[in-house]
Amino acid sequence: MSETLIVLVVFLLLSALGLNLYPSFFKGMENKMFLNQLNEDIFYAQQYAISHESLIYFYVDDERGVYTIYSYKEEGILERSIPKDIQFLKGTLGAAFYFNQYGNVSKSGTMTIDTTNGKYKLVVNIGKGRFRIEKQ
Repeated sequence: MSETLIVLVVFLLLSALGLNLYPSFFKGMENKMFLNQLNEDIFYAQQYAISHESLIYFYVDDERGVYTIYSYKEEGILERSIPKDIQFLKGTLGAAFYFNQYGNVSKSGTMTIDTTNGKYKLVVNIGKGRFRIEKQ
């Protein structure tokens, strides 16, 4: 019993020390997870607009460090914080756009997302509401 406990303690100590040796790896994973979550949230906003047949807005608030998905019928649908080392640079898309009841986007354009891993671009195509996040 005590041997198992000793092995477990040694394993946990080595794991904790090993993980702290790679802070850039963690920053990279945090950025990747944020971009993935952003992609999923925009897709959620589009699907919500279709299923509820209403206008759903996506808005980036740099001053508060959040992005918000909302409608006028139901105030805040979703609000997520933006990590401090990630900056949204308004391109041709601006700070906000919306999806209509058919899932189409209000305007097309790009928004640059500056992370510690490099710059990414949120591209929103006109027409069917297609969007993607790509590395620059």
